[in-house]
Amino acid sequence: MSALGENARSSPPRKRAAVAVLVVACGVIAAGCSSDDGAPTLGEPAGKGGVATQAGSGGAGAPSSSSGRGGATNGGSAAQNTGAGAGGSAGASATSGAAGVAGTTSAMAGSAGTNGAGGTAGTSVDGGRGGMGGASAGRAGSGGRDGMGAAGMSGASGAPGGAAGTGTAGAGTCDWSDPPSDVAAWIDESWSGQLGNNVKSRKAWVMDNVMLNQGSLSVCVRWGATSMVPDMVKTNLAATTERWFNDWFKSLGDYGCFPYGAGISVKVTGWAVKPGQQALLGDVGDLPVYTETDGDGEPKCPDACSSFVHWDHDFSDCDGGDANHSDYWLWFDDNLPGGGGAAAVGGDWGLRMPVSTFVNAFDRPSFLICEHEMGHGFGFQDYYDWTGSTPQGGSLMIVGSTSGQSPTTGDTWLLRRTWKEMKTLRGW
Repeated sequence: MSALGENARSSPPRKRAAVAVLVVACGVIAAGCSSDDGAPTLGEPAGKGGVATQAGSGGAGAPSSSSGRGGATNGGSAAQNTGAGAGGSAGASATSGAAGVAGTTSAMAGSAGTNGAGGTAGTSVDGGRGGMGGASAGRAGSGGRDGMGAAGMSGASGAPGGAAGTGTAGAGTCDWSDPPSDVAAWIDESWSGQLGNNVKSRKAWVMDNVMLNQGSLSVCVRWGATSMVPDMVKTNLAATTERWFNDWFKSLGDYGCFPYGAGISVKVTGWAVKPGQQALLGDVGDLPVYTETDGDGEPKCPDACSSFVHWDHDFSDCDGGDANHSDYWLWFDDNLPGGGGAAAVGGDWGLRMPVSTFVNAFDRPSFLICEHEMGHGFGFQDYYDWTGSTPQGGSLMIVGSTSGQSPTTGDTWLLRRTWKEMKTLRGW
């Protein structure tokens, strides 16, 4: 049966029999679950700029005794690149050099000359980059997609005569192409089946948090195991989780002008352990250690710091504020409660697994068991009783349908459909 909706409405899974099935491809046991409604309404986030897809380099500007574009005398005018490359750098100037001008299909504006003004972004197939001022010269920064890129930030003025850099975003279009015919029916059926309702009824999904955090996820570790935390777990925790999540995000790419298709970042912001067992953690540096417990006596990360509770990302009551908040829990046990031999469970709240599951797989570039559970963090369902179509090539979410460890073509397009729908629903 589908594990979505099994959990308590406002808490992660309690001790219960984990749903378990045989993963044919790799001969291990895996299960999935998710949490549902009952949290406050999220304020809609502001739109974000994106990145363009092309880059090159233009010619350098020659020194000039005449006034550069937008610059003072002795400002070297930048070369203009009319091809698919960046505008040329402006010539050096004792006062204020001119900014580089981006080409008509350029992904980036040219950098400014010494003490020059910031470059103006050009037109791009996916949106030009805006400028961000440097200490003495402007340089290209992040821009917008759909022609909605925000202007770059101004930098501090540099040497005498050096103006702070500024920039503007260029116009662009988004790729909203349709999925291949051999996966399209499954995508539609999945959205109509459970995915659409999941996304509409909750706003604590991985995608929600990545967008609110501008490309990152903050993780709190719930250490329910009875052994010491191995050093390799502490050393590899963030990087391994980041790598597995980015199997998903990199498959999404820049579809629909998604701004973080090159990958997100993951950081650990706290550890939770049962009272009196703090010694099991060893040295966790300056990270906060929590000794709260849930109704089952399991270690708990504070509600005040959890985006699972605070959909609006208001962490004013969290000790340490936003810097210590958590979007996702990594929960480790000796074995999962309830028996059944499950290797992991997951949902929008996070990922729970025996320590051994992580230790045995932390160096894998991709890992089906955990990436399946991470899929539940996007709102994806299990397909244990599925009677609809199956995508060509299978799916990580359809247990036993693929021998691969990374998202399939079907998974990729399911995530793209999810982003497309959420972008409209959330106003991103």
